Amino acid sequence: MTDLRLETKIREAFDSRHEPSPDLEDRVIAAMPWQSVKARPARSSSTPRVAGAFAAVLALALIAVLAAPTILNRLSALFPGLIGNGEPPAYSLAAVTGDYVFIVQRSNGNVLLESSDNGRTWQAVLRFPGVYGGAQIFGNDGFVWSLDMGSGSCSPSHACTPPSRALTLYRTTDGGRSWNARPPTTFPVEDVYFLDASHGWVDSALPGSGETLYSTADGGVTWSLVGPLPTASPTGSVLGVGSYRVTFSRSSNGSLRGWYVGATQLFTSTDDGRSWHPVAFEVPATVAGWTVTPQQPAIEDPAGVVAIAYRDPKGPDNATSNRIYLYSSRDGGATWGNPRPAPEGFAPVGDILSTAILDPQHVWLTSQSQTGGDNVQAGPAVARTSNGGISWQVASKTPRILSMTFLDPIRGYALDVSGPTNTNGILKTTDSGATWQRIEVPIFQAK
Repeated sequence: MTDLRLETKIREAFDSRHEPSPDLEDRVIAAMPWQSVKARPARSSSTPRVAGAFAAVLALALIAVLAAPTILNRLSALFPGLIGNGEPPAYSLAAVTGDYVFIVQRSNGNVLLESSDNGRTWQAVLRFPGVYGGAQIFGNDGFVWSLDMGSGSCSPSHACTPPSRALTLYRTTDGGRSWNARPPTTFPVEDVYFLDASHGWVDSALPGSGETLYSTADGGVTWSLVGPLPTASPTGSVLGVGSYRVTFSRSSNGSLRGWYVGATQLFTSTDDGRSWHPVAFEVPATVAGWTVTPQQPAIEDPAGVVAIAYRDPKGPDNATSNRIYLYSSRDGGATWGNPRPAPEGFAPVGDILSTAILDPQHVWLTSQSQTGGDNVQAGPAVARTSNGGISWQVASKTPRILSMTFLDPIRGYALDVSGPTNTNGILKTTDSGATWQRIEVPIFQAK
C-alpha cells in the first residue's frame, strides 16, 4: 500500500467518526457559475520550462528567479496594473492532472497558466482571444477552447445579428509546451465535451431555435451533425468550465452512452446521440412535485453516481435548492438505485449547486444562495462522502466555493469568491476539502 493510499484510508476512517459542527454564519448574496473538471490520469514528466514572456522581461533577474521561484510570484502579485485596466483579473479553474494544475486568467484576453509544483509557481503556456469556454487535459493531450462573443453587426436596412459564438479549439500533444488552433466552427456553440483526445461533442443553438448536437472523431479537426437535442435547462451554465450539458461515457465493451441535462430532467442516448430518452429516477415522497435540477452523472463502468437537486416551488423566490439526493448505478447508468439524501446541516441549501466527483464513491457538494431572502443555510459549507453517499462529513465556515476538482481523495483545488466585490481566486486542500488554503497567482500580460 502506498503512503498516499494509507493516508487516505486513515483520513476516511477518522471522517467516519467525526463530523464538524454545522455552525454557519455568513450569508452569501452573490455568486458566479462554477467549473469542475474531473481529474485526469497523470501525464508523463517533462523538462521544466520558463514562460517565454517572463524570460524576456525578466532576463536580468533570471538567476534570482531560478534560485528562488517564489520571488517571481510575489513580485508579480504586487503590480495589479500589469493587466492594463487597473482591475484584478478573473480566474477559471481549468484542469488538474497529476501534479499539474491549469487555470485561466481572464482580463482583456485569456492566459492559460500551468503549475507543475502544486501552485507554488506558474508559467503562461497559451494566450488566446474570445470568451474562455473550458478545457480538458488527458495526460500529454489536451484542449482549451474559446467562443467568439464579439458584438454582432447592425445596418439601417437589416436587423442586428447576434455574436457568431464560433468555437476556436486549441490542442496540445506535448503536455502544454505548444498549442495549435483549429479553424473556427461555422456554427454557434454553447458547450463542448471531450471523452478522450479524439472523441468530442458540441451543443449548438441559434437564438430562438432548439439545441443541436455535433460530434468529432479526430480531435476537433472536423465536426459532423448528429441531430437535435432535448430542450435545454434555462439555468444551464453556458461558457462553463466543466458544467457540461452533454457528456458521453464508455462501457467496458466499447459502447457509448450519452447524457444531456434538460430543462427539468436528465436524458440519455444509446445510439451515439441520434435519439434521447428521459432517465427514470425514484422521487422521494418529501420532494414530490418539486422542481428537478439534475447534474451530469459520473460513470466508471459499471458504477455511476449522479446528484439531483429538488427545489420547493413555493419557496422564497422559487430559487431555493432545498434538498439534494445522490443516486447510484451498477450497470453503467442503465438503471439508478434508491436516492440517498445529502447530510443534515447541509440542507436546505442555496440555489447554486456545485458537484465534484472523483469516482462513484468520492463526491463533494457545495452550494450557496444568490438571493439574501432565500431560506438557506447561513453560510457556505462543503459536504463530502467517501462511500457513495451512505455517510457524509460536512465542513462548515468554508470559503465561498464556486467549483472544485480533486486529484485524489485528499488533494483538491477550488475556485472561490471573496470580499464585497466578489473577487475570485484559486484554493487548494490537502485534507479532502475540510480546510482550504489560498494560492497566490502572479498576474501575466494577456497580450
